[in-house]
Amino acid sequence: MDIEKRLLAFFAEEGLPLEGNFLVAASGGPDSMALLDLMRRLPGGFQLYAAHLDHQLRADSQKESQLLRAYCHKYQLPLYESVWPKSLHPESGLEAAARDYRYNFLFEVARQVKADYLLTAHHGDDLLENILLKLVRSGIPREMNSLKPVSQRGQVKLVRPLLAVGKADLLAYAKKQGLEYVEDETNFTGITARNRLRQEVVPLLKKESPDLLENAWRFSQEMTAEEDYFAQAAGKLPEPEPFFGGWRIPKAAGQAESELVKAYLENFIQKKYNKRVQLDRILLANRQSQEKGGLHLSFYQGHYWLYPVKQPAPSPLEEVVAGQPFFFRGNCYLLSEEKREESPLAEISFPGKLSAGSLPNGQRLLLKDGRRTKSKKLFAAAGIPLALRGNCLSLFAGQEAVYVAGCYQQAVKEGKRPLYLYQVKTCKKGR
Repeated sequence: MDIEKRLLAFFAEEGLPLEGNFLVAASGGPDSMALLDLMRRLPGGFQLYAAHLDHQLRADSQKESQLLRAYCHKYQLPLYESVWPKSLHPESGLEAAARDYRYNFLFEVARQVKADYLLTAHHGDDLLENILLKLVRSGIPREMNSLKPVSQRGQVKLVRPLLAVGKADLLAYAKKQGLEYVEDETNFTGITARNRLRQEVVPLLKKESPDLLENAWRFSQEMTAEEDYFAQAAGKLPEPEPFFGGWRIPKAAGQAESELVKAYLENFIQKKYNKRVQLDRILLANRQSQEKGGLHLSFYQGHYWLYPVKQPAPSPLEEVVAGQPFFFRGNCYLLSEEKREESPLAEISFPGKLSAGSLPNGQRLLLKDGRRTKSKKLFAAAGIPLALRGNCLSLFAGQEAVYVAGCYQQAVKEGKRPLYLYQVKTCKKGR
């Protein structure tokens, strides 16, 4: 099957209609020029756009811009261009920073042109190199399958339609069509691990198996099918519950098979924090703590807990006045003498002077029988992890704690007028 027919088959198999707005990420290299030309020739009622970012990483980088302008002018294709200022180039991590800046630019252009699809020219050799590179670095299957043919990014689909096509096929197509392109000379140096794999390892593997690229594509498809299965199964589990600045995982979800729990948590983290993390399945199965992407995952009192590693410092106690809203940890609260329709968070005696904040360390709390107990015992009994205890609102009457969210509340004293604690939407005065 020739490359044009393979491209048509890809869109049909993925259920992507050739209509709407298509944006091609064009670098001026042979791969993206072949993709741009292939898309230009496809039948269909779609609008084709091109976007190019000059990274200014090479002295001759403007040649790519000139080539693309000439091609797009010839075929009347809208071209969007930008430059990555040298002042923004970091001293280290240049490759990752360049990729991030490029994708930010591409998604901004996609937003401007209301693109339905953003197409990149990643091909079969890129897929193989990615699998090998991630195998060397981590051996985590999900990382090895990070180059997916179709993925949703906000309002646009990121599409890689050439993953089943080899680099040699794209070069042959470019030659056949007489396409001009610019070769990135840095691809032929050994300065990166990917380049060393491309030059030294992949040629040997291809000699061992002429079906190597086809096998890499099959591996990717198998992994995607497995990930989709676990994602669907995880979607049937109850959602994590917001809990004092973190997330408590319902027992029904936490008690599922460990591979399913892993998929459930990874999908939630990606959806909630926009981070792709790979949780350690052994630590997860043994219910041991781990930190990934700035998030802490642990098992405590029968639940998995997920929360940011960096927690705010405890909030000092500050005076609050009945009838005047106050802030705590980004939320707005109100102590009211009037009972509202909604259920109050707490009901306390009206002692006069009140203060609110985080419970000080070592605070002892008065029990009904007159004895006092350490606050950490009540926090533990309520299943609140140590890292989240500073996020629990506490109310003081003088030096005496009368309420601690989630674990403690003094009863309203007989003959005393009660105050009702509510969480409110805004902190406007007089509410």
